[in-house]
Amino acid sequence: MLLGLIFATIRISTPLIFAALGGLLTFQAGMLNIALDGFMLIGAFTAIWIASVTGSLALGILAAAFAGTLTALLFGLFNLKLKAHIFIAGIAVNLLASGLTALLLKGILNQNGVFSSSSIPTFPRIDIPGISSIPILRETVNGHTLLVYVAFLLIPVVSYALYHTKWGLRVRSVGEAEDAALTAGVPVFWLKLQTMLLSGVLCGIGGAYLSLGYVSLFSRDMTNDRGLIAMAALFFARGDPARTAVVAVLFGAAQAVTVQLQQSAGIAPQLIQTIPYLVTVVALILVGIQTSRAFGAHRGERFDV
Repeated sequence: MLLGLIFATIRISTPLIFAALGGLLTFQAGMLNIALDGFMLIGAFTAIWIASVTGSLALGILAAAFAGTLTALLFGLFNLKLKAHIFIAGIAVNLLASGLTALLLKGILNQNGVFSSSSIPTFPRIDIPGISSIPILRETVNGHTLLVYVAFLLIPVVSYALYHTKWGLRVRSVGEAEDAALTAGVPVFWLKLQTMLLSGVLCGIGGAYLSLGYVSLFSRDMTNDRGLIAMAALFFARGDPARTAVVAVLFGAAQAVTVQLQQSAGIAPQLIQTIPYLVTVVALILVGIQTSRAFGAHRGERFDV
């Protein structure tokens, strides 16, 4: 049972990692991207639509990444070019994604709530050489689909890009002191737009995993606020890629426990389904307490001076 829970945790936390890493990039550039859920939902619909039409998983994933990028471009232009408030623009993008995917679900796929078809290709399970013969790892790490391993491999990639490249240094400088970076000749607008587009790519792929890898179907609003949970992981980890991924996995574990309890416990399912959200609320409360203490200590230092 425990090994099965670990396997499910890895599987369930994958879309959270994609979304959290996407949000992390914009966060490091000084933008709080609450449109992650919308990016993922657009990606999830596009992936299953294109994959069902072409029979190709690769085309489905590429289309999802492209759709996520276009949505991010729209959001970025509204915020960066037209100076729309990022929270209002983010809510608008989420609502647009929800309404648009529902409309296209009916208009293109002729379904009201859920689309599933035998023409949808499925991801093969991957047996990693050397691991398939090792107990525990064989039951937990081995046998996942491609995008699961991609998500976890992206953690060191994003960390390296942010902390060991000139591009990452510029992104962080924009997030920490935008006016100083602008004075130093850093292209603030383009760097912010780049992180927003990369966020769209990652969330689009995360959405593709939801509809093609996690389940082989699309349902209305199937992201279930995973983008907001990813934001909570980002806040709790204070923008560090490795810690963000760890917290995303912990949230994934909470959801995995919820699934197992629904299958085995005689508790009302409505109560069980609140577990991931309760964990999210507790995490945000802890972040708020830590922030308040840090702010209070900072004020005390200034007062003493």
